[in-house]
Amino acid sequence: MKYKPSYTDSWALVIGINAYRYTNPLEIARADAEAIRDILIGDFKFPKKNVCTLLDNQATRARIMEKFLSYESLGLDDRLLVFFAGHGSTVPSSRGPIGYLVPVDGKLKDKSSLIRWDDLTRNADIIPAKHILFVMDACYSGLAIQRSSSAGERRFVSDMMQRASRQVITAGKADEVVADGGGPTGNNSIFTGYLLEGLAGEAADQEGVITASNLMNYAYRKVATDSRSKQTPALWSY
Repeated sequence: MKYKPSYTDSWALVIGINAYRYTNPLEIARADAEAIRDILIGDFKFPKKNVCTLLDNQATRARIMEKFLSYESLGLDDRLLVFFAGHGSTVPSSRGPIGYLVPVDGKLKDKSSLIRWDDLTRNADIIPAKHILFVMDACYSGLAIQRSSSAGERRFVSDMMQRASRQVITAGKADEVVADGGGPTGNNSIFTGYLLEGLAGEAADQEGVITASNLMNYAYRKVATDSRSKQTPALWSY
């Protein structure tokens, strides 16, 4: 399949949950989501109408899945970022650990009320957008953001944009507790705080381009070496 060397449109689903109905509240998750929303719209010119933000009571299981599945209408040359800040849960299985995201109405002992992580990645197969990046700030180069326009950068971005990719960045591994707070900004989690620094330019390469891999490398290095951190971010493609 041939893709254009540019994006037709940019979309984001941004979720942040502090006030859970059936489990302990969080303090920073909503602020993390709002900060990601603001930097996408303000710095990277995602159209405001294309950024769906679900906070607290808006972030029910039904609403999250309804919105995510609606992206099957995206165009081939679009990009989509999905950000989740909230509780996560990992349970053992005969094939290894299974991760779940906890929506605002989720009950930890009722798996049917949770969002199994691979339900999102499998359902991403029906979304035609060429680049999808998941960023999960929960216990447990798809997206290129262009800042300058040198000749070398244009060649790099042109090549990358003509390939489909699906990538996932998580705040920690399955057996790690992800911090709610303590980030370098003072207003965000450790992971999202460094993620925001990366998006603000710290993760850009010499050509001024931020890829998922560069963003992950920056967040990994900063989070893993932060004395307050007990988590290690991870990146994978599928």
